[in-house]
Amino acid sequence: MDFAFTEGEERFRAELRAFLAKTVPSGDPPEDFAAEFEYMREFQRAMYEGGWVGIHWPAAFGGRDATPMEQAIFAEEMGRARAPQLVNRVGINNVGPTLIHFGTEEQKRRYLPGILSAEEIWCQLYSEPDAGSDLASLRTRAELDGDSYVVTGQKVWTSYAVQARWAILLARTDRTAKKHRGISYLIVDMEADGIDIRPLRQLTGASEFNEVFLDRVRVPRTNVIGAENEGWQIAQVTLAHERGANYAIKEQTLARIALDELLSEASSSGAALEPGLRQELARLHIETEIMRFMNLAMLSKVGRGITPGLETSLVKQFWSDLSQAIGEASVQALGPHGILLRGSRHVRGAGRFAQRMLFSRASTIAGGTAEIQRNIIAQRLLGLPRS
Repeated sequence: MDFAFTEGEERFRAELRAFLAKTVPSGDPPEDFAAEFEYMREFQRAMYEGGWVGIHWPAAFGGRDATPMEQAIFAEEMGRARAPQLVNRVGINNVGPTLIHFGTEEQKRRYLPGILSAEEIWCQLYSEPDAGSDLASLRTRAELDGDSYVVTGQKVWTSYAVQARWAILLARTDRTAKKHRGISYLIVDMEADGIDIRPLRQLTGASEFNEVFLDRVRVPRTNVIGAENEGWQIAQVTLAHERGANYAIKEQTLARIALDELLSEASSSGAALEPGLRQELARLHIETEIMRFMNLAMLSKVGRGITPGLETSLVKQFWSDLSQAIGEASVQALGPHGILLRGSRHVRGAGRFAQRMLFSRASTIAGGTAEIQRNIIAQRLLGLPRS
């Protein structure tokens, strides 16, 4: 494995780093969720104007034709600069690549431009109360009626559903087909009649996630992406982009930043002198470096034209456990101050430590539960028998 960067990659990094230095807003984001959403939207617009949104997209659709290594550098530098998230990340990472692969020319012309500029926000209607990790068990149905599908069902854990103009949705269009067949991939107008959005209040106090109820929502047949009843195969391409190596690289960078912040706070408070905590911090440092090398190994494969396979489950599970361990160590190191959120006059680190610990509880659920990942690792990587 070659850890050196080419001259071109170093120029790419320097250009991006200089742009972020003048573009990333200073200070903490607003505490109000609606204000935070607009804050992130404005940041994406600034990135778009500089040509730094959707760099992995083809240049013909507004991207940069970025190589896998350039995409990794982008993820790393965004984390290093502590840049806000791009608010339309479902559109950028999931919808755009899917439309580029499977969409009609009309769909590409209509939807792709508004994704990069954040003019039109997208959400993803996949998970259901009884179909999360086992997504193929979804019950939302879409019944053909003339030139439209009539969609009825319930979705959950939908980020930015309130703010979204459009959604990608998986629904069962053939109830007689086997579990992984008879599913279609639809574009849904989130302003259509019959859609009821109910925000879910999280442990952190935010309401980023939502339940979405669809009651006889009409979706034009022209809004099907790819072939009807082949949505499951298309969804695998979408999820591959969601769980790709660059996501893991950004999370590893953020883990490194979180650990550095924790070390600084623990040192200034004297907590780092406690032997048990000092040993835990050393372990977290080692594991953060292990994750970095795991990511580099995946990137090496991508660079040779090999699509990462089952090892993505190993990386995902490793990150899930690491993020929770860093969150728990943060609370342990800061004592009573570590459980305070933004707004308290006694808070340390602007509430980042408690926020990090609370949000990390979702890391063993989001993107594939820990139970599913461990089954994949045991059965398909290690060849262990089913119990």
